[in-house]
Amino acid sequence: MEPVDALLAAAYELSSPDDNRALYARWADTYESGFIVDSRYVYHDQVAKVFATHGLFAIDASDAIVDIGCGTGLAGAAIRRLRPLAIDGIDISPEMLRQAAAKRHDDVLVYRALIEADLTQPLTIADDTYAGAVSVGTFTHGHVGPAALNEVVRIVRPGGRVAIGINAAHYTATNFSDALRRLADGGAIAKVELTAAPIYDGADSDDLDNVAQIATFEIV
Repeated sequence: MEPVDALLAAAYELSSPDDNRALYARWADTYESGFIVDSRYVYHDQVAKVFATHGLFAIDASDAIVDIGCGTGLAGAAIRRLRPLAIDGIDISPEMLRQAAAKRHDDVLVYRALIEADLTQPLTIADDTYAGAVSVGTFTHGHVGPAALNEVVRIVRPGGRVAIGINAAHYTATNFSDALRRLADGGAIAKVELTAAPIYDGADSDDLDNVAQIATFEIV
């Protein structure tokens, strides 16, 4: 098994979709048993908890939400522990999607459908498809920047609720605040709030790579 620190450093240095696919192809089988356990990763539970207080329970039980950059399915499982909604997952890595496809909660598959897609490109998903969206660990160094917010907004219908976790150092470095402000000023989103939360249990919160800014908002 490759050292967790080395894999995380490699993840932060990714520079292309092909780099992402290659890294997660070799990481998928040990991602949860190694990195998640060893780093005391709590990010998925933090985003799910924030989502629960910012719109998750306002979504109709017959509707579906989308997990942006679902990876092995940790965020979807965290949501399902709170509420049994239909969830679709999107990720660039087929190997990570295979892990997500096996995720169950209360003996029910966590994901209704899984979609292999590059989030830095337009998605082949119709406008206004989902009643909400969640994302954990995808808006970070070497992965996805603020431009991808436009696609998230496009595929969630008006009134839909969104909770996007963003690595705090990445949030500052890539001007996510400006992107959120432009969307709000343009009338695409409203009720924007930021909640700081730990990514790893017990980690130094002065290091912004250990902290997430969880952006919650409503689609207009």
